[in-house]
Amino acid sequence: MTTIIDVPPERYDECLEVLHAGFGTEAPEFGLTAANTPTNPAFWAPGEVARVVARPAQLFAVEVDGRILGCAFVSPSRSEPGTWTLRHLAVRPEARHRGYGEALVAEGVSRARDGGALTLRIGIIGENTRLSSWYHRLGFVTVDAGQRYPGLVFSVDHLELAIEAVA
Repeated sequence: MTTIIDVPPERYDECLEVLHAGFGTEAPEFGLTAANTPTNPAFWAPGEVARVVARPAQLFAVEVDGRILGCAFVSPSRSEPGTWTLRHLAVRPEARHRGYGEALVAEGVSRARDGGALTLRIGIIGENTRLSSWYHRLGFVTVDAGQRYPGLVFSVDHLELAIEAVA
Protein backbone atom coordinates (compact mmCIF):
# COMPACT_ATOMS: atom_id res chain seq x y z
CA MET A 1 0.00 0.00 0.00
CA THR A 2 1.26 3.48 -0.92
CA THR A 3 1.03 6.23 1.69
CA ILE A 4 2.52 9.68 2.26
CA ILE A 5 4.12 9.97 5.69
CA ASP A 6 5.81 12.63 7.78
CA VAL A 7 9.30 11.28 8.23
CA PRO A 8 10.29 10.87 11.90
CA PRO A 9 13.91 11.48 12.92
CA GLU A 10 14.59 7.76 13.37
CA ARG A 11 13.99 7.33 9.60
CA TYR A 12 16.16 10.23 8.38
CA ASP A 13 18.90 7.77 7.38
CA GLU A 14 16.39 5.99 5.13
CA CYS A 15 15.65 9.30 3.41
CA LEU A 16 19.38 9.98 3.11
CA GLU A 17 19.72 6.68 1.21
CA VAL A 18 16.88 7.76 -1.13
CA LEU A 19 18.54 11.15 -1.70
CA HIS A 20 21.94 9.55 -2.37
CA ALA A 21 20.42 7.09 -4.84
CA GLY A 22 18.04 9.53 -6.54
CA PHE A 23 20.46 12.41 -6.96
CA GLY A 24 23.33 10.00 -7.55
CA THR A 25 21.94 8.98 -10.93
CA GLU A 26 22.18 12.59 -12.13
CA ALA A 27 25.61 13.43 -10.71
CA PRO A 28 27.73 11.76 -13.42
CA GLU A 29 25.53 13.11 -16.23
CA PHE A 30 26.07 16.71 -15.11
CA GLY A 31 29.66 16.40 -13.86
CA LEU A 32 28.84 16.68 -10.17
CA THR A 33 31.27 15.36 -7.60
CA ALA A 34 31.58 15.63 -3.84
CA ALA A 35 34.54 17.94 -4.44
CA ASN A 36 32.88 20.38 -6.87
CA THR A 37 29.30 20.31 -5.54
CA PRO A 38 29.32 19.07 -1.93
CA THR A 39 25.89 20.61 -1.25
CA ASN A 40 24.16 18.26 -3.71
CA PRO A 41 22.10 15.61 -1.87
CA ALA A 42 23.99 12.87 -3.72
CA PHE A 43 26.90 13.70 -1.41
CA TRP A 44 25.18 14.62 1.85
CA ALA A 45 26.76 13.37 5.05
CA PRO A 46 24.77 11.85 7.91
CA GLY A 47 23.06 14.64 9.81
CA GLU A 48 22.30 16.77 6.76
CA VAL A 49 18.64 15.68 6.60
CA ALA A 50 18.16 16.80 10.21
CA ARG A 51 19.86 20.12 9.41
CA VAL A 52 17.46 20.81 6.53
CA VAL A 53 14.44 19.88 8.67
CA ALA A 54 15.69 22.30 11.35
CA ARG A 55 15.75 25.25 8.88
CA PRO A 56 12.70 24.58 9.29
CA ALA A 57 11.28 22.41 6.53
CA GLN A 58 8.70 19.67 6.42
CA LEU A 59 10.08 16.29 5.33
CA PHE A 60 7.61 13.83 3.86
CA ALA A 61 7.92 10.60 1.96
CA VAL A 62 6.20 8.02 -0.18
CA GLU A 63 6.12 4.75 1.72
CA VAL A 64 5.23 1.45 0.09
CA ASP A 65 4.97 -1.70 2.19
CA GLY A 66 6.97 -0.05 4.98
CA ARG A 67 9.81 1.15 2.71
CA ILE A 68 10.52 4.78 1.82
CA LEU A 69 10.77 5.03 -1.97
CA GLY A 70 10.80 8.81 -2.36
CA CYS A 71 11.00 11.95 -0.26
CA ALA A 72 10.96 15.73 -0.47
CA PHE A 73 11.13 18.85 1.69
CA VAL A 74 8.78 21.84 1.57
CA SER A 75 8.95 25.13 3.43
CA PRO A 76 7.83 28.74 3.22
CA SER A 77 10.15 31.04 1.33
CA ARG A 78 12.21 33.23 3.63
CA SER A 79 12.11 36.14 1.18
CA GLU A 80 8.89 35.81 -0.83
CA PRO A 81 5.60 35.96 1.09
CA GLY A 82 2.97 33.64 -0.38
CA THR A 83 5.62 31.37 -1.90
CA TRP A 84 6.74 28.00 -0.64
CA THR A 85 9.72 26.04 -1.93
CA LEU A 86 9.85 22.35 -2.78
CA ARG A 87 13.40 21.02 -2.36
CA HIS A 88 15.39 17.88 -2.89
CA LEU A 89 12.61 15.71 -4.31
CA ALA A 90 14.05 12.26 -4.95
CA VAL A 91 12.72 8.83 -5.85
CA ARG A 92 14.77 5.65 -5.72
CA PRO A 93 15.85 4.85 -9.30
CA GLU A 94 14.27 1.38 -9.22
CA ALA A 95 10.92 2.93 -8.16
CA ARG A 96 10.71 5.64 -10.82
CA HIS A 97 7.91 5.95 -13.40
CA ARG A 98 5.26 4.70 -10.97
CA GLY A 99 3.75 8.06 -9.97
CA TYR A 100 5.68 8.51 -6.72
CA GLY A 101 7.29 11.76 -7.84
CA GLU A 102 3.90 13.16 -8.84
CA ALA A 103 2.51 12.10 -5.44
CA LEU A 104 5.35 13.97 -3.71
CA VAL A 105 4.69 17.11 -5.77
CA ALA A 106 0.96 16.88 -4.99
CA GLU A 107 1.74 16.55 -1.28
CA GLY A 108 4.07 19.55 -1.48
CA VAL A 109 1.29 21.56 -3.14
CA SER A 110 -1.18 20.50 -0.46
CA ARG A 111 1.15 21.45 2.38
CA ALA A 112 2.01 24.77 0.76
CA ARG A 113 -1.68 25.55 0.19
CA ASP A 114 -2.46 24.64 3.81
CA GLY A 115 0.31 27.08 4.81
CA GLY A 116 -1.27 29.90 2.81
CA ALA A 117 0.94 29.75 -0.28
CA LEU A 118 -0.18 30.97 -3.67
CA THR A 119 2.94 29.67 -5.43
CA LEU A 120 5.18 26.61 -5.14
CA ARG A 121 8.73 27.09 -6.42
CA ILE A 122 11.53 24.67 -7.20
CA GLY A 123 15.09 25.09 -8.46
CA ILE A 124 16.58 22.48 -10.78
CA ILE A 125 19.75 21.92 -12.75
CA GLY A 126 19.16 24.12 -15.78
CA GLU A 127 20.81 21.66 -18.13
CA ASN A 128 18.46 18.85 -17.02
CA THR A 129 15.89 19.24 -19.78
CA ARG A 130 14.30 15.87 -18.97
CA LEU A 131 13.49 17.02 -15.43
CA SER A 132 12.35 20.41 -16.65
CA SER A 133 9.94 18.76 -19.09
CA TRP A 134 8.57 16.56 -16.28
CA TYR A 135 7.84 19.57 -14.07
CA HIS A 136 6.29 21.41 -17.03
CA ARG A 137 3.94 18.44 -17.57
CA LEU A 138 2.87 18.86 -13.93
CA GLY A 139 1.96 22.50 -14.56
CA PHE A 140 5.11 24.32 -13.50
CA VAL A 141 6.41 27.19 -15.62
CA THR A 142 9.99 28.38 -15.87
CA VAL A 143 10.24 31.85 -14.34
CA ASP A 144 14.01 32.27 -14.30
CA ALA A 145 16.50 30.28 -16.37
CA GLY A 146 20.26 29.89 -16.46
CA GLN A 147 21.13 31.50 -13.14
CA ARG A 148 24.69 30.97 -11.95
CA TYR A 149 25.56 30.72 -8.26
CA PRO A 150 28.95 30.53 -6.55
CA GLY A 151 29.91 26.97 -5.71
CA LEU A 152 27.70 25.34 -8.34
CA VAL A 153 29.08 23.84 -11.56
CA PHE A 154 25.70 24.04 -13.29
CA SER A 155 23.09 26.69 -13.95
CA VAL A 156 19.81 26.80 -12.04
CA ASP A 157 16.34 27.19 -13.49
CA HIS A 158 13.53 28.27 -11.17
CA LEU A 159 10.09 26.89 -11.89
CA GLU A 160 6.81 27.86 -10.26
CA LEU A 161 3.37 26.38 -9.94
CA ALA A 162 0.39 28.58 -9.17
CA ILE A 163 -1.60 27.10 -6.31
CA GLU A 164 -5.35 27.28 -6.47
CA ALA A 165 -7.00 28.39 -3.26
CA VAL A 166 -9.35 25.87 -1.70
CA ALA A 167 -12.88 27.31 -1.46
